[in-house]
Amino acid sequence: MATSNLSTEDVKGFLTKWARAYDAGDETFFNAFAKDTSVFSVSAPTRIDGLEEYKRGFEDHFGKGNRRSQILSPEIRIEGSTAVATFHNRVSIDGHVSNLRTTLVLSGDSGGDLKIVHLHQSPLSAVARVAPSGVGSESVSLLEERVATAAAAVGTPK
Repeated sequence: MATSNLSTEDVKGFLTKWARAYDAGDETFFNAFAKDTSVFSVSAPTRIDGLEEYKRGFEDHFGKGNRRSQILSPEIRIEGSTAVATFHNRVSIDGHVSNLRTTLVLSGDSGGDLKIVHLHQSPLSAVARVAPSGVGSESVSLLEERVATAAAAVGTPK
């Protein structure tokens, strides 16, 4: 991929690979970050500067647990060889679900590969759900996924 001709499809492909590496607990997850990346994470009280510092704080927990992440309703903006992707990210680890607002700033490196130069995540407060008797949380989650998929297909309100 030539980053000077960066497309929405390039960014979507990057996001898919990145999410799969996360879900698998694969070390290639960290390869998606630039060495001088900056990160605002839900698990750190201050900005994390650099890939090595990020790995040091996150790597011990990374490969543990059954995990699944979903990138919902991504919006991608491209300017030259830089892209900004914003999305809701539902992360489930061993059945514990977190809903995050996520922003990635991506830039092409010298080899033409996209790298995350900045990641910002903030928690999306849980909305109280009232489900009819006999309806499990899996059914509610499935419905939420379908609504998010439909919203992604038609776009989000501006």
